[in-house]
Amino acid sequence: MDMKTVAEFLAEALIAAGVERAYGIVGTSVLDFYDALSSHSGKLEVITVRHEQTAVSAADAEFRSSGKLSCAIVHAGPGFLNSAISLGIAMKDRVPLLLISGGVKRRLRGTDAWLEVEQKSVADGLVKVYEVVDDENDLPEVFSKVYESMLTWPYGPGVIEIPEDLWDAELSSVEHVEPPQFQVPKEAPETHDLIEKMRNAKQPAILACGELVRRPDYNPESLKVLSERLSAYVITSGNGRGAIPEDDAMCAGRVGFGGGSLTADRILEDCDFLLVLGNELDDVTTYGYTLLPRGDVVVVSEDPSADVRPLYYTRIRADPAHVLNELARKALNAETADREEWVKRVRSYTEMWNSTLSSFSSKETKLVNPARFFDVLNEKLGRERIVVGGQGTHVIFANNNLKVFSPGTYLAATNLGAMSYALPAGIGAKKANPERDVVVVAGDGEIMMTIQELETVKRENLNLKIVIVNDNSYRVLYIKQLLQKQGRVFQTILENPDFVMLSESFGIPAMKVDSNDQIEEGVEFIIRDGPRLVELVIDRDEIPPLNLNATLKMGSV
Repeated sequence: MDMKTVAEFLAEALIAAGVERAYGIVGTSVLDFYDALSSHSGKLEVITVRHEQTAVSAADAEFRSSGKLSCAIVHAGPGFLNSAISLGIAMKDRVPLLLISGGVKRRLRGTDAWLEVEQKSVADGLVKVYEVVDDENDLPEVFSKVYESMLTWPYGPGVIEIPEDLWDAELSSVEHVEPPQFQVPKEAPETHDLIEKMRNAKQPAILACGELVRRPDYNPESLKVLSERLSAYVITSGNGRGAIPEDDAMCAGRVGFGGGSLTADRILEDCDFLLVLGNELDDVTTYGYTLLPRGDVVVVSEDPSADVRPLYYTRIRADPAHVLNELARKALNAETADREEWVKRVRSYTEMWNSTLSSFSSKETKLVNPARFFDVLNEKLGRERIVVGGQGTHVIFANNNLKVFSPGTYLAATNLGAMSYALPAGIGAKKANPERDVVVVAGDGEIMMTIQELETVKRENLNLKIVIVNDNSYRVLYIKQLLQKQGRVFQTILENPDFVMLSESFGIPAMKVDSNDQIEEGVEFIIRDGPRLVELVIDRDEIPPLNLNATLKMGSV
């Protein structure tokens, strides 16, 4: 029987698990693993990035956009610490990925050795599972344990730490590694009472969350059937965007803080029955629990976070996708609900919101109108586009003006509120979906945190479209200072490099758009083949369309 080293076993186990790519930066503590991976390049692609947080967020984006598990590889100590923010993003948004980290040699543990930090302690709260391999023969069991944990809801990142001196150790026996499987329930709870409650409501609504759309048994057609048969409008969390197409008559768009549709916000507030499919009836979707449904709420979720939210609701502990399929089946056998008044009211909300968006897009501005740019770009992109945003005022345009038509095609650091996600996630999304348009929407403050990854984009020849919304500020805080601090602007104004020259120095064609008459040219430029970057220079004093009252209220309570 051929003996396998730890490095060889782990490489083959990743391939058996369906991992197609590993993102990372080589270091002494993982050098032997990289050497083993070099002989598997035809089955597992290794991509070097320029910062460890990029490696983890790229792996995160692969799962969000394709449903495929991916992994990252980091050096012990500083390499692992650099991955922390991206682990936190994945954990908060319930995204499974595997991080393989080097560790100090076993004989040096506890001696305050070079590279030594308490990685497992640091990771507490940032990952779903963290395992340290102390004996080579424990690796098969550890690998299976980590994958099973990551793929059981709530999903989350897992870490396997391998000491530097263990990579070349040979396993005494090697069991066949079975590809990990998502846990899919066989039975749904009884839903008859739930259907009756929805039928008896006068103004029902459904909140579709990330927990719903990331389940392997999620069927968008079931959501469409349930919403149409019961006249229950669909609103989504940030992670739930694309649950049904956003141009569907029953979809009212994203709800809540950070770029919610005013239509969705009004539906949340006015509905007399809300079915929440997932775990995100939280402070983001409710503006810090200041905008709440007036009627009954039922939450279908297996996430423990649903037990600690400061809201009163009925909780059904179940897979929301499985429950949805049962509800849709029963709805097909029931009469279509007639809710003419509710339909009229929602249409009036939609008309007012669309009028607001249209007025903003058509207005003349001192610099470029970003809403108009994204409206034009929205028309040029295919329906299978993937939109990647980070955090900042710029993401409002990704929410308002770029439509999302299917699950996994809108990616953002929704629940941690972290900048620095957009460009790294764009790399992973494009690698996993080479045939799709992938657009990164980043603010100037955010892009400067990961700007070095332009080199990765160029080296990998990724046909990635990058839009930098440049207002030379940390604009969210700038606006808060204007509105809440009597105009005392302090440390929120920035000076930026020439983004066009910077992009071109990496070999990526770029264009600056700083007036409205350049918008058509800018859109035509960015949709050409190959990596492209457009800098939109905008007026930081323009406040984009959003629920300003709810946003300010959230910040004051």
